[in-house]
Amino acid sequence: MPKKFDSPHGPWYTDQFGPDISPSRLKKYMTCPQQYEYHYVRKEESHTGLAAMQGTALHDVFLEEFLMDGVDDIDALIDLLEITYRDALEKEDPRDYKTGEPPSEFEIEQSVDQLKIWGRGLLEAFKNGKDSYGNEFRLPMTIDTEVEKPPLEVYLPRSNTTIRIRGSIDLMFEDGGLGDLKLASDYYMAVWTLGKTFEEVQPAMYRLMVGGPGKFSYVIVDKKKSRSNDAFSPGVRTIDFDISEKDIQRVVNYLDDFVMRSQIQNDHKNGFFEPLPAYAGEKKANAGMPEKQFCDKLCSFKDLCWQENFAPLNITNDGVTLED
Repeated sequence: MPKKFDSPHGPWYTDQFGPDISPSRLKKYMTCPQQYEYHYVRKEESHTGLAAMQGTALHDVFLEEFLMDGVDDIDALIDLLEITYRDALEKEDPRDYKTGEPPSEFEIEQSVDQLKIWGRGLLEAFKNGKDSYGNEFRLPMTIDTEVEKPPLEVYLPRSNTTIRIRGSIDLMFEDGGLGDLKLASDYYMAVWTLGKTFEEVQPAMYRLMVGGPGKFSYVIVDKKKSRSNDAFSPGVRTIDFDISEKDIQRVVNYLDDFVMRSQIQNDHKNGFFEPLPAYAGEKKANAGMPEKQFCDKLCSFKDLCWQENFAPLNITNDGVTLED
């Protein structure tokens, strides 16, 4: 996928429109405005996790090497998948989202084994027309992958302004449909279903970029693991649905609200960036520690957010300070 600094469609910022808005940028603000501010406005240091890096490596190999370049030697592709992933591990500094700690050597090697098993499951399911559990898996003819469409100007009526939206579409099909690949958790609270797609802005924004309503498919690779995190062959399936004019209008409304509240076209000055924590529950590992319980979202900024927004105050004769 082209990087933002070498896009064939020019820079992601213009004086006229401000920053171009991708689905991930809008979704981050909707998930937590404070997280958005830390990432896009203050540019605080952040880290990715092993799971996100596994997904990126699988995208590179499945979409580019397998679907577009026609390499069909599964053993060779799995070797390439491992090389791609290990290369990323050398260049990046992955951390655990909950603890902020880097992974151990054991966890890294386990993640390599997981990725190879899940990647093989996807490749074999595509070639065989079914996954290892016998569930049918077929995609329409793919005509292109990782396609960055030119920026699209969108008028927002409530804020009376025009923005540009932009992004890279994983899959474009011969029948006019679009698709996106997800290496996804099979944990019941996070499993991908049709119901989950309603919280996503990506399908409607992509359909808007190509001209309007139509088909969209999520290609889901359900990561199956034991209690000790050893991988099993994944379930491989699609979630197929249609994006309507109503869906597109709803996302335009989200964009309108985002532009007004974030003040993105005013360099974010006087924007609203309130935290939206999601309680993580009490477990043995975090019992009696509200700083570990207050939020369970995937986020690199939890310690900072706790200190700035939720840490109790110490009131002494010397003044008011935050507790450590």
